Amino acid sequence: MDSVNTYISVLHGSLRKKLELVKELLEFTKEQNIILNEDDVDIDSFDKIVSEKDIRINEVLEIDKGFDSVFNKIGSTIKANPQEYRQQILELQNLIRTITDIGVEIEGLENKNKEKFSKFILAKREEIKDFKKSNNTAASYYKNMSNQHQEWKSYFVDRKN
Repeated sequence: MDSVNTYISVLHGSLRKKLELVKELLEFTKEQNIILNEDDVDIDSFDKIVSEKDIRINEVLEIDKGFDSVFNKIGSTIKANPQEYRQQILELQNLIRTITDIGVEIEGLENKNKEKFSKFILAKREEIKDFKKSNNTAASYYKNMSNQHQEWKSYFVDRKN
């Protein structure tokens, strides 16, 4: 029983750590939203946030693995004696609910950010396409102009005084 309480304490601690990480992920996602709403998107800042989010997501995945491992050790004991661990179970459930609510909020923001990012990428592709078109036009103009004067052609200039 004492070891079960220790394991429950470990589960509680891992959920608190996961909650902190999920809150950080929410803040990063909000920052991305702000960046994507700007007229001049700072892609370096956006990329930096993506890297930071990736680190947090990997930490959350590790916590989930650990949580599952510990829960598999004591899950049957807790299920067999739910009244004995009622208070701890309620605390764990509340943490899980809070984490899930934040996860839903992150998912909604991520969907909005994805849509805004897709529009940003589409606009940048158009800019690149226009730039290439302008470049090709200028290159062909200069090519044609340079071919106008060739040494083997003679030029006659009439001057009437």
